[in-house]
Amino acid sequence: MPKVSVIIPTYNAEKFISETIASVMTQTYPDWEIIAVDDGSIDRTPEILRKYAEKFPQKIRVIVQKNSGVSVARNTGIAASKGEYLAFLDHDDLWLPEKLERQVDLLDANKELGLVYSDSYIIDEKGELKGTFIHSIMSKNIIRCEKFRGNIFNELFCVDFIPLLTVVVRKEVLKRVGNFDPKYKISEDYDLFLKIAQIYPVDFIDQPLAKYRMHSGGASKNLETRIKEDLQIMEYWLNKKPELKKELGYKIKLKKATLYGSLSKYYFGKINFKKAAKETKNLIKSLIF
Repeated sequence: MPKVSVIIPTYNAEKFISETIASVMTQTYPDWEIIAVDDGSIDRTPEILRKYAEKFPQKIRVIVQKNSGVSVARNTGIAASKGEYLAFLDHDDLWLPEKLERQVDLLDANKELGLVYSDSYIIDEKGELKGTFIHSIMSKNIIRCEKFRGNIFNELFCVDFIPLLTVVVRKEVLKRVGNFDPKYKISEDYDLFLKIAQIYPVDFIDQPLAKYRMHSGGASKNLETRIKEDLQIMEYWLNKKPELKKELGYKIKLKKATLYGSLSKYYFGKINFKKAAKETKNLIKSLIF
């Protein structure tokens, strides 16, 4: 039985998938399996995956499903996994060679941890370095987080700073909190990490161990959906944990104002002044009440 199951959802990934798989196969930690879930690709992705599975049958399994979205694809991979630990890697992202070794060692040594993560480099479509993930998130956010390990629910509620491609989580944790919620199209990882952080301590390796690729075909370009989902997740937790309003105070107002402000700016850019005005009113309201 492999120690780590690596879940790779794919969709029209022929340009990047070989490089992504290679970054797993060159890990210094050898005890892993890849479960590649093809989500209805119409390019050469299924063919490429099939060749890998035929060449490395003990290490790579391929599941083909009709197009159902990335959350469903990841959940399909989780259901088929055999590992004690689960790791997630999208079809265009990369890992550095020592990633799994360092994170598995940390989980093995600290049985109370539910999840470990690290920072990640940001690269463009050509693989050129553009920065680091957590620094980029923090530099753009007016809310500052000083705590990145331990019981971090409040910090994570304020700022979504965990890169999915760096996460390794115990499979038993997901059996308790659930898998990715398919109703979210972009913020499904943030939703899951908050559910984990509510119950379990997490740990953090303060070093980039992966490369997150930003390009025109990435889901991260859908700013409108991301903001609306983040607001939905925020309201869920404020209703579930009303004590957050007292514990976090003005930070909640700042987060709401930032999200509504970004949404208003987005609509202005789309020349949709009616929606822009509505979100500007929400921004003002969030700061007053």
